[in-house]
Amino acid sequence: MENNTSEPSAASHEGQLQENGRLRRGRAKQWAQSSQGASKIASGEIEAGNRVQSRTQSQSASGTLGRAIRLVRRWFAWANADNLMHVNPLWTGFIGSLLVFLGSLQANSPFTSKIPGSWYLGVNATPHPGNVVVELLAQSLVYYGLILTGVAWLRIVVGSRRGEELRHKWLLFGLWILPLMVAGPLFSRDVYSYAAQGRMVTLGINPYSGGPALLGNSAYRSTVDPLWGMAKAPYGPLFLALAGGLVELAGHSPLLTVLLLRLVALISVVVIGIFVLKIADLLGVNRDLAFALSAANPILLYTFASAGHNDALMTALMLVGIYLFLKDRRLAGIVVVALAASVKVPAIVAIGFMGYHWSNSERVLSKLRGLVIAVMLTVAIFYLLGLVTHLGMGWIPALSTPGSVLSFEDPIILVGYALGWVLAHLGLPFGPHFVVGVFRAIGDVLILLIGGITILGSRRSNIVRLTGVVLVVTVVLGPVIWPWYLGWGIVLLALGAGDLTVDFLVLLTLSAMPIDFLGAPTAFAWIGYAGLVTVLYRRRASLFREAGEVYDGFRAALGEAVPARYQRWLPQFVRIATDS
Repeated sequence: MENNTSEPSAASHEGQLQENGRLRRGRAKQWAQSSQGASKIASGEIEAGNRVQSRTQSQSASGTLGRAIRLVRRWFAWANADNLMHVNPLWTGFIGSLLVFLGSLQANSPFTSKIPGSWYLGVNATPHPGNVVVELLAQSLVYYGLILTGVAWLRIVVGSRRGEELRHKWLLFGLWILPLMVAGPLFSRDVYSYAAQGRMVTLGINPYSGGPALLGNSAYRSTVDPLWGMAKAPYGPLFLALAGGLVELAGHSPLLTVLLLRLVALISVVVIGIFVLKIADLLGVNRDLAFALSAANPILLYTFASAGHNDALMTALMLVGIYLFLKDRRLAGIVVVALAASVKVPAIVAIGFMGYHWSNSERVLSKLRGLVIAVMLTVAIFYLLGLVTHLGMGWIPALSTPGSVLSFEDPIILVGYALGWVLAHLGLPFGPHFVVGVFRAIGDVLILLIGGITILGSRRSNIVRLTGVVLVVTVVLGPVIWPWYLGWGIVLLALGAGDLTVDFLVLLTLSAMPIDFLGAPTAFAWIGYAGLVTVLYRRRASLFREAGEVYDGFRAALGEAVPARYQRWLPQFVRIATDS
């Protein structure tokens, strides 16, 4: 559990700043008077007077900086929690979404595909030169709409956090999402790749053997991002079979296929909202806050539903499986989560926690046996789906496809690339790509290590939360970071969020929005990381307490699982009993 300690209000903090500012100005005035007096004394003291004058100039510059900081704080005074409560979230969010839709219609919008045949609205039959003024205005509408969306979302999060009932939550969801679904797929063209891969399935071309370029001059290929033209599909056979079925249902119409794929994503987000509320009731946590942080989250609205990413389907199935597991329908729950992993593999993290707590026994060996059985069952489902769909298991080697992109929003990539660049310029035979490869391997090892420790140290009562933690760690230490990847962990962490988690999820969402949505530079990502580190530092007591509980559970499990005669081979920091 996390602390729910109160924090000083923005108003009181501002008052302290103003009081400190008055004290600084008073000291600066005294120093200035001292400087003027010193300039009139005998010539033997001129040097001392110059030193005083230098100090006065320094204090003047400091005062200027202080005034600038206070001015910025006044500009953003509306953002404090009390003023935010005056915002009408229903209509503010709707207007924000509407502005994004209107801004996306211009002929050369960078936010949606403008290739002929991409969408019904805002796409010309032939390329259009556009108008610079109109483009700037339209982009400004999108930016302003995103800001309004963020403000409206913060309003419902703050209100729910204070115990306010989130009334008409589904009406709010519908108003916010409607303009986004009328617009073309926003901020990503991945849904066009899904449609092309579905078309490959209907033609008997295995998407695990090559990319949409194998379709030749097909209309399905024309809208695919060239970056993924030759990329093998990293998705499970269940999703590719579904995509192929939607191609057939659409009568082999590329645009109608995209429409159906986005509809699947929208339904998946609705399912996420429904089962977040159900699981919140089971766990006895704030259901309104959980809904606000998950289904109403801009990450889910824009990148799950509007962009049509298959992460929505994976996350929805994962939540359904977790709900069944918590309702003591454990086998059914594990099977459903295995199906989620057959859409996209990260859902297998939940299999680890559910398998470990499948047995009612408290003995670690029994828990490990359940974990092994759950993993074997999942692999069997993968294999059977590969046989039924005639797609095989080729998606496992293709899981490295997303890593073909170097994303400098990823800490591992940026640090590894920078180090490799320095080493290469020092004349060492280690270039950026080599070092990035090494860092990625280290990241994979850390994911497995952290995941294993967390699973062994978990309790049945906190598997939902810890699954979310490991999913976030998987994204941060993984080969590439996209905002929609963050949705995997956000949905689970939203269930039972305390002060630390709410602060973390709010900052995670707001720092991810400008990276992907606004096409902002990498600097925004690192500003977000700095903010996240600040949040973790401020809430370090809760963080260390929870991490300590997990680690103690891991040590206890390891001490029970490892025979006594082999205990001495364990590292000292994981042993419970010291050698006699």
